[in-house]
Amino acid sequence: MEIPKTDSLDQQVNATLKGSWLSFFLTDLFQGVGHLALLLLMLEAIWEWNFMFTKPDVYVLSIAALGQSAWLARRRFQGLALPWWSRLVGLAAYALMESLIEGISFFDRPKHLTFIVLMLMYAWGAALEEHDDKPGRAVAGVCLSRTAQALGPLLFYIALDVKGMPWLEGILDFFSSSSHLYLFVLAIMQAGAYISLSLLARRQQSVIVDLTQQLKTLSRWGFGSQVVKDVLRDSGSHAASRIERAIGFIDVRGFTAWSETHPPEQVIGMLNGFYAAILDACGADLVKSKMSGDEVLLVLHANASAIPLMRKALAAALATLAPMQLTAGAGLWVGPVVEGFFGTQTAQIHDVIGDTVNTAKRLCDHARGGQLLAGPLSQPADPTQERISISAKGKTEPVLAAIYAV
Repeated sequence: MEIPKTDSLDQQVNATLKGSWLSFFLTDLFQGVGHLALLLLMLEAIWEWNFMFTKPDVYVLSIAALGQSAWLARRRFQGLALPWWSRLVGLAAYALMESLIEGISFFDRPKHLTFIVLMLMYAWGAALEEHDDKPGRAVAGVCLSRTAQALGPLLFYIALDVKGMPWLEGILDFFSSSSHLYLFVLAIMQAGAYISLSLLARRQQSVIVDLTQQLKTLSRWGFGSQVVKDVLRDSGSHAASRIERAIGFIDVRGFTAWSETHPPEQVIGMLNGFYAAILDACGADLVKSKMSGDEVLLVLHANASAIPLMRKALAAALATLAPMQLTAGAGLWVGPVVEGFFGTQTAQIHDVIGDTVNTAKRLCDHARGGQLLAGPLSQPADPTQERISISAKGKTEPVLAAIYAV
């Protein structure tokens, strides 16, 4: 089965949902492949209690069960596929070691044959369960594997009961008892319950996966991938805090006049292409974005990559707008902002506010088409860099910015 590609946010969400290696190990040991081995260990304890710890059987079986469960858990935790033979590794190791110790008589004992048959049933069923793209096979696999688990206690009980007797005679004698028939009916009912619960769990898992995908998409739209990853990492929402950011704005020039002469569908198509070009240009370096009409706000990391990234985003926007005879300008300012979740307990938004945001907006408003105005300028200033001094609303002193042509 082909595993779909996932981005870093998908990987972090999946890691948060799937749990730890220990949870996989315990699940495989007590509900999966190790379940039948534990039943055989119980049978060994009753069968030969006086000699149990002096014979290698219990140690070989314990190592095989624990080792296989640990290996399967590791592969699941790493997101690796489980081959059809993976659940038979422990059985093969156990049968090989015991046959070398006991000889061919190992395969004559009812408890061993019972264990082999049940393991083969379970492994076959579990392999079929992996076919999520083929529901019929998956359901058949659930029925087979859960039936093996449900019938395990009864079949091991039969193996214990026919000890020292001819098999056919012992089995016929076993079912001649009404109490044993009652146990058989209970085992069948338990198999039905296992199958029903497993199918329900698969259905719930499918719903959870679909819902998680929708929530990730909505979270990206409202908050941005980086914000969602930060919240997942800290297991909660962030309170608003002051942080250093690079805030950028890119605005379409002449949008109002152009939109009045074009149908709504074409306007929407142009805006969607404008948004997509900018966001694709920023890629994973983007902390957050906010789209409003013909303008995009970009929250970037406050480092040396901010200006090159803004120039790249503006160039992508210009290339998208050129066929419509439109252009765009941009502004970038680096400084402290108040960033976090704002609103009530039931309705919150993630946003950035402060003078840095306002200054970046003022620079964008003053930029000509194809220009990026960015600041504050570093000291000592580069004498070859073209500059501009603007009077910004709310500022007592002129704002000095560098001019970058794209």
